Amino acid sequence: MTTMPQLVIGVFRDHVQAEQAINELLQAGFDNRQIRFAGRGISPGGLLEKIKTLFAGQDMSSGGVYDDLVKMGLPMEESRYYQSEFEAGRSIVVVLANGNAQNAVNILVRHGGYGANQRTAPSVGVQRPLSEEEQRIKLREEELRARKQTVETGEVRVRKDVVAEQKSIEVPVTREEVYVERRPGSGLPSDQPIGAGETYRIPVHEEQVTTEKQPVEREEVVFGKRAVQDTEHVTDTVQKEEVHVEHAGDVNIRERDLERERDIKRERGITDQERGMPRDRGIDR
Repeated sequence: MTTMPQLVIGVFRDHVQAEQAINELLQAGFDNRQIRFAGRGISPGGLLEKIKTLFAGQDMSSGGVYDDLVKMGLPMEESRYYQSEFEAGRSIVVVLANGNAQNAVNILVRHGGYGANQRTAPSVGVQRPLSEEEQRIKLREEELRARKQTVETGEVRVRKDVVAEQKSIEVPVTREEVYVERRPGSGLPSDQPIGAGETYRIPVHEEQVTTEKQPVEREEVVFGKRAVQDTEHVTDTVQKEEVHVEHAGDVNIRERDLERERDIKRERGITDQERGMPRDRGIDR
């Protein structure tokens, strides 16, 4: 027969409330070894430094509280709730009550503790101990978790090449030309005798075009890289354990889904106090 110790789990909005609750637990006779604590803002040399941390050598934000609570036998859904409360800055106190659960519950509630089953009320989750006639089978399942790592998927090279091309431009040029005009004479007598032929030289000029090349900045190309958010669908096969009840002979079997019953009560708005029953302290199965 396997039995589980009583676990009293309380969430506190700040470490001061948690420290006050732990101090009263110690005064009430609970031992340091029965108390676990997870929280931030611990003062050096204070009481909380003497209490064993709930997570053992793990990053606070990577599921340390969740992992340790699951190992203690708490359901995964409630363990995730306590992990989220821790990540939100709350302090978590776990007491291994060992038959003194009610006293631990009263102390934690007195200092503002609350649990997963009644998340807005000052209550504490208690793991119910087994009777001598009961046995417990833990059902486990695999959760699909994704981890990301940066890998090199390719490479981009940026370079520039020289490309030759023919280019033409129009340039206006000036040149000289000789013109000859024949005009009628005046008919007056001339003092110059008629002599041999005369020759006149007239230089003629023109502009010639020469080219030169000068590099100029034509345009600018800017390149870089930036992170682009995308969503990738990942699928894998996970396993889970299921319980199957087999019987032989005339045996009556009664099955109850306590979690489903609690959800139905919550949907209908019916509380145990409205029925006149004692208040549920939030029992974690």
